[in-house]
Amino acid sequence: MKRLLLLLIGGVAAGAVLLARRVAIREDLDWADASKPGRVADIDGYGVHYVEQGAGPAIVLIHGFGGHTYHFRKIMPLLAHRHRVVALDLKGYGYSARDAGAGLSFTDQAVMVRGLMRHLGIDRAVIAGHSMGGAVARRFAATYPEATGALVLIASVTGEEHMPRRMPAAPLFKRMVPIGAGLVAGRILKASYYDPSVLTPEARAEYLRPIRIKGSMDGLLRSMSDRAKDHPIDDARITMPVLLLYGADDRVVPLSAAQRIRERLPHARLVVVQRAGHLLYDERPGECAGFIEEFLATSTSVSGATFAAPA
Repeated sequence: MKRLLLLLIGGVAAGAVLLARRVAIREDLDWADASKPGRVADIDGYGVHYVEQGAGPAIVLIHGFGGHTYHFRKIMPLLAHRHRVVALDLKGYGYSARDAGAGLSFTDQAVMVRGLMRHLGIDRAVIAGHSMGGAVARRFAATYPEATGALVLIASVTGEEHMPRRMPAAPLFKRMVPIGAGLVAGRILKASYYDPSVLTPEARAEYLRPIRIKGSMDGLLRSMSDRAKDHPIDDARITMPVLLLYGADDRVVPLSAAQRIRERLPHARLVVVQRAGHLLYDERPGECAGFIEEFLATSTSVSGATFAAPA
């Protein structure tokens, strides 16, 4: 009986090791050596990765938690017909640098976005943020209203979610993070679509590839804890036109988040895209680009009305 118990324990332990090896995210890429799809700008000594397309009035795209510029690959060329579209990787994300000393709060990220705009010669732009990036975009608009022509919040969090001031730092916890991240990342990606078949194996691999860059896990943890440093957003400074673009079938950020934002920004216009999940601009890029273009074309007469896309 004792031998059987030992064999059982040994089997479970071996299975756990094999599972960890299979699902753990391995940080085996040096940032300097990682192949990057775009360019890297030095913003206050920090390497910020970005891609851009098109010409005309600028639109700046900000990804969500764990995201990067690849997320916007479908909608960028659609918006680039009339606009200069810049998608960037936030500090600590995507193909931007991993710097243990850099601040990763929403305020820090907004300051970086303004720095990148100056670097690119952009004085004023439409600022569009997805999910967590929506909270960064909203804080940017409140901090730099003169540089924000309009604000587009796509499946945005409210930015007021409570986060712990300090994340656990125990060695065991840190060793478990890559395993947990590997298990959770795939599930969240799949849950982000109304139609999971849109997430091809090739796209899934590209979504997750930057997480292999050394320092990614520490950055993700610190980006959460650094949020405690942010002061409340002064929404009174957000007087520019605001579009809220949400998926009707979002299982990650519910429509109630849009309603809470509208309580703070009553002039915001809400558009609900049918048969779309959290990554609605990847799932329904043509519709999303069309709604953004329509909003920008009529932004002088934006009201608080809600518009639902046809099924």
